[in-house]
Amino acid sequence: MPLTARLSLMMFLQFGIYGLWLPIAGKFLTAAPETGGLGFTESQMGAIVGFAASAGALCSPFIVQFADRRFPAQRVLGVLMMCGGILKVCVYPQSAFGAWLLLSVAFTLMFMPATAICNALAMRHLDDPERQFPGIRAWTAVGWVLMGWTFSLLMLKTHVSPSWLPPFFTGDDVPRVMEEMRKSVLWSGVLALGYGVWAFFFLPPTPPVATESQRPAVADAFALVKVPSIRILLLVTLIISPMNTLYFMQCAKYLSAAGLDSAYLLPAMALGQIFEVLMYLLLGRVLPRLGFKKVLALGVAGYALRFFLFGTIGIPMGWIIVGLAVHGLCYAFFTSTCFIYMNRVAAKDVANTAQSVFNFIWYGIGPLLAVGLNALLARAFSASGTFTLAEFRGFWWSLGVLSLVGLGILIIGLHPRRDESAEGA
Repeated sequence: MPLTARLSLMMFLQFGIYGLWLPIAGKFLTAAPETGGLGFTESQMGAIVGFAASAGALCSPFIVQFADRRFPAQRVLGVLMMCGGILKVCVYPQSAFGAWLLLSVAFTLMFMPATAICNALAMRHLDDPERQFPGIRAWTAVGWVLMGWTFSLLMLKTHVSPSWLPPFFTGDDVPRVMEEMRKSVLWSGVLALGYGVWAFFFLPPTPPVATESQRPAVADAFALVKVPSIRILLLVTLIISPMNTLYFMQCAKYLSAAGLDSAYLLPAMALGQIFEVLMYLLLGRVLPRLGFKKVLALGVAGYALRFFLFGTIGIPMGWIIVGLAVHGLCYAFFTSTCFIYMNRVAAKDVANTAQSVFNFIWYGIGPLLAVGLNALLARAFSASGTFTLAEFRGFWWSLGVLSLVGLGILIIGLHPRRDESAEGA
């Protein structure tokens, strides 16, 4: 299999595993046991989905460093995903919250480091990462969407007929649909196990890079904060990451309050992933021309634009849909460009761990801050604790203002051409 195809398949499978079960996890985790669900509370569901992911991201640098200094990256990736697959298979038959939480945290301790290794491994084998990596990275969105849609089509629907809306089919739910939804966890585990075996044996050899450093790779990676552009980039990430999490926390509720029928919620939000693929394909062309600062600024500006659109209560649904599509610009132009920039600045012997430092903030600290910020904004703008359509105005505009703060810091403080390497970090 050609190198590009192997790297693309790696991205497709890595994120397809998560896309197979995560978008529907909230439903079967909180559904009543008599319907086939697990009957967990909303806070318990949040811990399983949110806290577990944050824990994995926060611990990720300490695990990923072994792929930089000790073992071939493709072997570490394979072992992590094989172990993750076994953990996912083990969690499927559990019914107690404690077991689900413990095994979910253990899974993310495998999955989050693996995502960082995927980025660094791919860029190490590309001749021109700024042009080539976005096209490889686009397969993460394709895998996320297609895995979820395929599982729904094959396992959750009957009397299927074509539809013009994503996922481009409609039908009736199968009997005891929540019970069938739970099987997504089992299938994601089986897929992860098979993917881990494939990665171990068939991804391109990526041995550790020789180094003269006497410090652990994680220490050298975190020392990147001494580089001015990295310090600014991580500060902006610390601001934008909670905004990204809050978008996913509240978007479906906002769309319902704005009058969108429940049947169209998931198709509407899927537009973000569809446009994300298109933005990745565009990113490979515009990044070499515009440079890191302008592309990153466009991504952050996209966040502000979307929040101000949502906060303009009473606008036509068409403009709200535009705001959903803007997610593709936000994620591709900011997040993936950050991955590329971290790889550009980091020394080769900490390339994997440097990716996990970004994940440390984006997937670790940011979502935890989002929980507190969500509660603060609910107290400030909601009379009942649940936003009405009118009350969403203050919520979205607050996020828009915070995004503009991040944009201002980025424009004023980021000077990537002055410190493109980590020499002396």
